[in-house]
Parts: sequence; C-alpha cells; structure tokens
Amino acid sequence: MHFYGQAADILRRLEQHQGSIQTLTVGNRAVASDDKRRMYALICETLKYASVLAPVVQGSGVLGGGIQGMNTRLALAMAHDMLVSRGGLQRRGADHELNRAFEKYKPQLRAKMDALVAEAGARSMADLVPLGLREETATLRHVRVNLLAASVDQVVAAFEKEQFELVECRDHSLMAQELPARSRRFMRDPDLDDLLVFPSGTDLHAHPLYTDGTIILQDKASCMPAHVVRPKPGTSALDACAAPGNKTSHMASLMGNKGSVFAFDKSARRLDTLVQLTDRARCRIIRPLCADFLDVDPLNPLYADVECALLDPSCSGSGIVNRLDALVDGFVALVQGQEQHRSNATRLESLAEFQIAVVLHAMRFPSVRRISYSTCSVHVEENEAVVAAILNAQDEFALMPAVDVIPTWPRRGLAHGGLTSEQAACVVRTLPEDGTNGFFVAGFVRKKPADIGEIRRQLDERRTQQQKQTQQQTQQEVVDKAPERTKAQPRQQKKPKKADRSSSAVSFLPGRRARSAVTARANVSSNNSSNMSKKRRRVKSGKGVAKK
Repeated sequence: MHFYGQAADILRRLEQHQGSIQTLTVGNRAVASDDKRRMYALICETLKYASVLAPVVQGSGVLGGGIQGMNTRLALAMAHDMLVSRGGLQRRGADHELNRAFEKYKPQLRAKMDALVAEAGARSMADLVPLGLREETATLRHVRVNLLAASVDQVVAAFEKEQFELVECRDHSLMAQELPARSRRFMRDPDLDDLLVFPSGTDLHAHPLYTDGTIILQDKASCMPAHVVRPKPGTSALDACAAPGNKTSHMASLMGNKGSVFAFDKSARRLDTLVQLTDRARCRIIRPLCADFLDVDPLNPLYADVECALLDPSCSGSGIVNRLDALVDGFVALVQGQEQHRSNATRLESLAEFQIAVVLHAMRFPSVRRISYSTCSVHVEENEAVVAAILNAQDEFALMPAVDVIPTWPRRGLAHGGLTSEQAACVVRTLPEDGTNGFFVAGFVRKKPADIGEIRRQLDERRTQQQKQTQQQTQQEVVDKAPERTKAQPRQQKKPKKADRSSSAVSFLPGRRARSAVTARANVSSNNSSNMSKKRRRVKSGKGVAKK
C-alpha cells in the first residue's frame, strides 16, 4: 500500500475508534520504520486542518474526478501535503501514479484555498484552523517505566548511556526550569516512583524502549489513579471503563503481574485496542470483558474477590492540553456529518449523572475496599460536585485521607460543588501550568461492610426500570412501523419481549487472539446460574444437547 493510501486507512480506523493516533502510526508494524515519524506528523496535521481542507477538497472536483481509490480521507491527506506542507507531496515510486493524477487538480485546489483565505480576511490557511488546535501548550514529557519489563534504575541507566543527564528537583515550581526545551536532561518524578520526566517536546515515539513496551508515554496526571488505588500483588482489581488500556496496564505493572484485573469496555473495537496495548506491555493478568459496566452484576461470584476499582468514566475532556483526541473527534464529526445540539451545561449534567452512576455501581461490589475516581476535566460539575453527590448518596464509603492520595502533590481540590475545605484537601487537581494535562483524582475507601440485601434491592430496582424502558421502546417501535393504521383498524401489537434480567452478556476477549472471536461468555447476572444448572441436568438426562 502506498504512503497516502496507508494514511487514508489510518484515518478510517481513527474514525471507527480502532486505535489511537500513536498506536496506528508509530506503534503500527505495517508502517515502515522510516515512515513512522512522517506518518504520525501527517495524521496529526491532517486532522488539525481537516475542517479547513474539507471545503477545499469538496469544491475542487477531485472527489468525482475518477481517480482510482480516491475518497475524502485520501484527498484530505494529500491536499494537506500539497497545500500546507513545505515539502509538498511525497515523491516515491509507489505513489507516483496517484500523485500525478492528484497534481492535475492542483490549480482547482489552490484556487479554492485562496478564495477561502481571502473571504475570511486571513493571511494563510493556518489562520483558519480553530484557535484551540493551532498551538499545543508545552507540557513536560512524562515516561512511565513498565515494571513488568525493567526497573526504574535500569531505564535510567539506559538513558544515561545515551548521554541524557539525570538531574534532581523536588520543587514542582522549578521542574520546567530544570528541564529546558530541547535539552537532554531528565529526572525522576518527585511524586510517582515509576515515572520519569523529560523536557517538553522530547520525542521518544521511535525509541527502542518505547517500541518494545519497556516505557509507556503517559501523562503524569493519568498515572495518578493507579497509584491512588494501588492494588497489591496477588489481589483482584477492576477497571470499569478500561480502553485504551494505559491505566489498566499500569495496575498490572504495580501488581507485578500477580493477581487479576478485570477490564470492562462496551466497545469490542476499543477492547481489542486494549488487548493489543496490554499485550505489548507484557501484561498477563488482564481479563478483558466486553460489557457496559453498569450492566455487570456485582454479586456475580466471578467478582467476589475484587478489592480495588479504578474508575475513569467518559468526561468532557476539557483538561486535555495535547488535544489529539479532540482532533479525532472533530474529524469524525466532519466526515460523518455529526453536529452537537446540546448545550455544554446539559452535556456536563448528563456526564455527571453517568459518572455518579459508575462510582455508585462500583461500590456495590461487596469486596471492593478502595476506589479511584478520575476525569480529564477541569469542570467542578464533573469533579468536586460528583464526589459530593456520591458521599451524600451512600454511607459505606468515605473519602480517602489526603495522606493516601498523592500526598506530596501541592494542588488539591476546590471547596466548591458541595465539598468542604477539609474534603477538598483530600482530592487532587492538576493544571497545564503544572506541566500536565488538566485532571482530577479522588479516592474512596470502605468504612463499613457491604449490605448485600440493599445491593440486591438496588439491582432489582434497576432491572425493573430497564424492563419498563424496553417495553415502552417496543411499543413505540410498533406504533412507528404502522403509522397508516387508524383506531378503526387496530393492529394487534406483538407481545413485547421480556427483558433479559442480565441486561447484557459479558464477552471475554482472550489475550492475543482478541480479533478472532469471543471465546467465552460470562453471565452478568447471578440470577442466570439456576437456569444454567437446569440446562446441565437436561444434558445429563439426554434431553438437551450441549453446544460448544
């Protein structure tokens, strides 16, 4: 496949959430080693300019010009290099015919671009890029050592052999000064013992320690949740919204590959990404399960020993500085023609409801004793207000004391959203001025035993609500399918299907063969156990047939 065809395929996979920019470019074995950096840059820049290039491409006629294999993604990537990149289109044998065909549309493309720039009163295409995407705020480069592959000392020694200078700094306010941009300095992080810090702009994507999984390029803030919940080796933990898997692999690293980590995600594609990422990180205790965490039965014996829960549910992403995810989301919206109709306030309210539900559900797992809750958001509505709502909604868990929540980190929570000053001191905030993304972390610790009866009551109530919603949806579908029928010609409605009490099935994705098929299924609800026993009895008596 030629270079631009490969770029178009990566854009397609990003659109379908089949991986991250990093894993699909520098971490993609199909991309030639010499092309990895170039491909990474092209994808990032194409996403950045997509909203500007789209009308140029659409108005040039290139999409309907009969060029073999031409589509929107391919045209955007090639238009970027032709119109924006100083180097122009890539010149190589495999791309020759495609480039020659695309070059025929250069006058139309440039004319359309010039017209857009002039109409906007701008100086160049760069001025038309949304302001939030033009420049990335300089943040320090954080490198997590994968303890399953090497010790921190071994990785430090490896970088020192490459003429990197190890410096020491315990003052958070001086770290950026000690690590000036483009210098070959680095330091051990003063708060997290498995983290190294490099100057902003340090590019390690092609470094052998990264490509072989010895180091993980992960922002410091997103490394905090695993340290807050810190599962011990040999125990059982869960990650409720696990994909793409960096936090999941971090827990496995801290556990020394001893014990088990249940990794839930309702997207099979995203879970496949998690399997690939955690495999590369040499994790051997991850149990990936394809399921909506809210539909998982906490009383299922499968999770009886789960002691720790890491919860990083969907959020607004308002704290992310290096907005690679925003680039992808914007591209998806552009290609698929999606629009956001809801106001930001309504969206935050909806997100907060989901975040609260996830934490309260994790608290229903009887053996869970420690929980971390985190967001990459700076909004009080998703952070302090969510924590306050959780504390008010139950009495079995309390906030972890500040001494257990990254105690050396100076920036704590805000006394807003229902939290007192004392409570706010127990949670952590990070901001771009700290050299990280904007982030929030809180910890909860069990203070009294689980009330199994109350848990069952809550689960039954949720199932009843789901059944009602299913019935209402079924009835509405019947009405929608027969709009021409009148009251004089009543149509007998089909009996709505009974809602599965399990709500959904949990699919296990096994190790390196996740793409082949789901090989095992575990019931979400423990209520199904009696049905399984009946089936076994029928098989033994010859009345049933066992299926593989």
